[in-house]
Amino acid sequence: MKNHSVEKYKNKIIDYLIPIILSLVIATVLIWTELTTRSGLTLDDTAFHFHRFYDTYQQIQNHNFSYFQMNYGMGESGRIVNALYGPFFAYLMGSLLLFCSSWLRFQILITYLIFLVGGLGIYRLSRKVKISQVVSSIVTALFLTTGYIAYWPRSNAFNSWGAVLIPFVLIQGINLLNNHKTRFSWISLGIVMAIVAQIHLLSTFFSILALIPFFIYGLVLSENKRQMWIDVFKAVGLFIVLTANVWGAFLLLYPTNQMASPIDYSPVLTAVNLSVAGTSTMWASITEVTLLLFIVQLIYVIFNFKSSKLNTFVTLEGIVFLYLSSNLFPWQFVKDTLPAVTGYLQFPNRFTVVAYPLLFLGIGLTLNELIKRHGKKLGMIASALAIVVVLFNVRADFNEINNNITYNKGITSNAKEMKEKGLAPYINKVEINSPDYLPVRKKIKSSDITGMLMSMSPQKNNFEQKALSNGRLELTWKDSTSKVTTLPIFIYKQSELSLNNKVIKPKVNEIGMPQVQSRKGKNTAILSFKTPIWSTILLYISILSWVLLIIYGVFRWVKIIKK
Repeated sequence: MKNHSVEKYKNKIIDYLIPIILSLVIATVLIWTELTTRSGLTLDDTAFHFHRFYDTYQQIQNHNFSYFQMNYGMGESGRIVNALYGPFFAYLMGSLLLFCSSWLRFQILITYLIFLVGGLGIYRLSRKVKISQVVSSIVTALFLTTGYIAYWPRSNAFNSWGAVLIPFVLIQGINLLNNHKTRFSWISLGIVMAIVAQIHLLSTFFSILALIPFFIYGLVLSENKRQMWIDVFKAVGLFIVLTANVWGAFLLLYPTNQMASPIDYSPVLTAVNLSVAGTSTMWASITEVTLLLFIVQLIYVIFNFKSSKLNTFVTLEGIVFLYLSSNLFPWQFVKDTLPAVTGYLQFPNRFTVVAYPLLFLGIGLTLNELIKRHGKKLGMIASALAIVVVLFNVRADFNEINNNITYNKGITSNAKEMKEKGLAPYINKVEINSPDYLPVRKKIKSSDITGMLMSMSPQKNNFEQKALSNGRLELTWKDSTSKVTTLPIFIYKQSELSLNNKVIKPKVNEIGMPQVQSRKGKNTAILSFKTPIWSTILLYISILSWVLLIIYGVFRWVKIIKK
């Protein structure tokens, strides 16, 4: 009995070590150039997110918290981003920055972190449906070398964080599907969805879309449909409590402010192009070997749909999401008919965060079935072909990342500031001109907002900014004459501005910058954000619920260890 327990414990350790080692190896290969040259990379979304994390880092370091108004990052402008974009995760990343002496180290650290989370998630999903360790490893390698995870070292796009969480969401989907055998945990479902919302809100939408088919299928199979509905509503209730800070911020800001939309992209140009073979399987391209693998998988389930209902189910759902992500879907018609949908979705290729893990899971189930039904020889041949696809994708990803570094000199233009100790030089050098969540006075094109921010940028040098206690921001400047001055800060409906010790209600320009009548000599303006009591209560409810949940989790974990 004792030997059996030791063997079981050893297998569990191996089951965790496999995806960890595999994830670390793949991540190392893809960022090899960055590791060897020790050059930090300013990619498409690097500066935007590093500014977000720097703000929370400074709040923690100075014990000067401001949940809504950003007084350290985003050009010390008082704009609101973190409260609407992965709020608690931003504070987690800010805490991580306390242990990083440079942005280069932080960038490398979070790259390894994203691959580890993704690797563990997809491996656990594979093992959940009883795929063997070897085949689960192949599925993990396929997942980590395609889509938004492989795209992270190329862009630092935050959709990658949503992508690594989808396997955990799909694990909950499998639980919903198997509810007729074992009652699913509504607590686990609520927690997983809340974590997704606290990291990347848009991924919550994709997670819900992914879970709906699982829920419907599970409901059809369930003998106690009423109980299943009750458990789902419990999960929704838990999710609402755990994300009270997120939806509370939207309830506060959106009804009273006209918030700027993210940069608008053409959905036609950002859909996955299934018509032409891509140089890599990331963003809007897909390699011919990956597409061929998906086609072979689809053909297999069409001719063997009776042998594994789960394989057929996940493959067909994956194909539907791949279709939604592609240029085969009429995205131009959607944009012309419902421009708001494509405006907030930005890129149709985001649907691949659900498509790829589902299709790779189906491929894993197929490999497993081939080994069981036709012997190891055929299974090994099929597995070898899948490994060839992995190697092809690794080479393609490596070339894509390095070509981007070689031919786009702007990527390494801030390498010195990212490498040196201290986080401020990089933040002070790299400006943010994205329109996200700015309090515009009327609907303006996102490209026009970016242009206005760039034109206002040189004027910032005339001001000195300083974060004060209680989350306030102070601006000081000198004028040779009394005149109207546009301040490099942003005013929301809930903001309060005082000028030379007098509270004022200033006029604002098109993008929410206050225009004040300054006096000759030194001027001082103080910006603060007045949070209503109900919003503060929602924030504390969310914090308290997470604390209680963590305490409960620790006690449960200790109990399991003792057993």
